[in-house]
Amino acid sequence: MTDTAPTPPARRGSAHPPLARRTPYRTEDWFSADELAEARRYAGPLNRLRIVRTILTTAVFAVLIVTHAVPNLLDALDVRGWALQLVVAALVIVLADMAATAWISGYIQLVYDKRFGLSNQTPARFAADQAKDVAVTVVLTTALLLPVYAAIHATGLWWFWGWVAFLVVVLAVTFIYPVAIMPRFNKFTPLADGELRQRIHVVADRAETRIEGVYTMDASKRSTRGNAFVAGFGATKRVVLFDTILHYPMGTIEQIVAHEIGHYRLKHVTKSVPFQAVLFLAAFGFVAALGGWHSLLDLAGVDRLGDPGSLPLFLALFGLAWSGLNLAQAWFSRFKEREADLEALELLGRPADFIDVWRRMAPDNKVELEPSTWVRLNHNHPEVPERMAFGQAWAEANGMSATT
Repeated sequence: MTDTAPTPPARRGSAHPPLARRTPYRTEDWFSADELAEARRYAGPLNRLRIVRTILTTAVFAVLIVTHAVPNLLDALDVRGWALQLVVAALVIVLADMAATAWISGYIQLVYDKRFGLSNQTPARFAADQAKDVAVTVVLTTALLLPVYAAIHATGLWWFWGWVAFLVVVLAVTFIYPVAIMPRFNKFTPLADGELRQRIHVVADRAETRIEGVYTMDASKRSTRGNAFVAGFGATKRVVLFDTILHYPMGTIEQIVAHEIGHYRLKHVTKSVPFQAVLFLAAFGFVAALGGWHSLLDLAGVDRLGDPGSLPLFLALFGLAWSGLNLAQAWFSRFKEREADLEALELLGRPADFIDVWRRMAPDNKVELEPSTWVRLNHNHPEVPERMAFGQAWAEANGMSATT
């Protein structure tokens, strides 16, 4: 694995494996039997806990709907005004779900992940995070759905105008999230001047992409996992590196940054908007179609969908629609990830370093290496061994070596 300054980039438009489908691979070609066994040992119980969480969340919504808990509580509290009622309804739902499932998150972060050396979480910080999660979720839920419920009160075409308003709020949240919400949970520090910062700017220049900043995030106060991501757009556009990867060789970090900058150069945030808009429209259409059924409204204890007491039913229907639509969303996300992987390969022309990223991060993060078909189809990133095979296939197609 090299640790030198960026080499001349490969020519864009290189030969590459298909981006819309998986690159064939064999997991055992990339990881040893011991590594695969360790990944299974970690992922097995965790997947069962996630199933339990899904069951409990489903049960919470079912109980809230059939017992008419939310409309009855709103009546008992004599909350005036449908907007305030919606806020109270959102708070009740979030608190009910947290009461049913917070123990799972607590067990994973405070017990299970510590066994595998993945967690630095403390009980006090976990409790504070839970309180912040409640506040943020209630605020975002009401911000997203207040205009939707206003549309329900105003017009029979609420599903269309509510969808338009919903998209506007989603875009606004995407813009402000990196600067207004994320700092409530983590500290973001501009990457210090030095060789790494200089090399990152060289990568950005070669990509002909302007980034508003490269930041480090103090992820290590909760976890030892390494990662990086892009967030925001326009004036809030930034690349964020977890402080847990700063010990990696610079060549490896450059690969990670080149991938993230690739998302920007390819305008993935902008391109995602129309795709997600279509999916959201389908979800709103589904809610509108089923939300008019008198039998479902009676089951939820409300006369019409515009009643804030219908929020559990609204969210349950939306979630049901999204569970199917998410398959399309996940496929599109994997396609974009492959595009960004190709961008990193073409930009730096160092497939050995590209493969080294996943060789390091998979064991460090205890990545699931053999997911079930259903889990894989819902993943928003290709599997790690597939990405490694993608890098090797790209190297072979362009007459390059993928080994050091």
